[in-house]
Amino acid sequence: MSEFTEIGKILAVLVAEQDSYTYVDKIGYAPSRDLAIFYLKEAIRDFHSLLRRGEFENKSAKKEAEKINYNRVEYEIRKMSNISDRKELREKLSLIAALALTISARLKGEV
Repeated sequence: MSEFTEIGKILAVLVAEQDSYTYVDKIGYAPSRDLAIFYLKEAIRDFHSLLRRGEFENKSAKKEAEKINYNRVEYEIRKMSNISDRKELREKLSLIAALALTISARLKGEV
């Protein structure tokens, strides 16, 4: 399991449900930790909005959303906020983006 699995799952659900790669791209290419966390906050806000509406078109995405461990999400955000090395940050953000794309492909039935 990746150290940022739950964040990847949130992004994957958004990709599968909205058919938009916006948050994955923003987070994957964020030039700073602060900007990455800002984009993550936006993604989580949209994710919560999606959950409140409860109107999922993709049943697999809904099941994945229901399994998100929010305590783990909080831990992962704190862990990201402690990264000070720019190279390490790029590596972790790329990992999150790749994970999100992989999970979203499964949720969309593409693999």
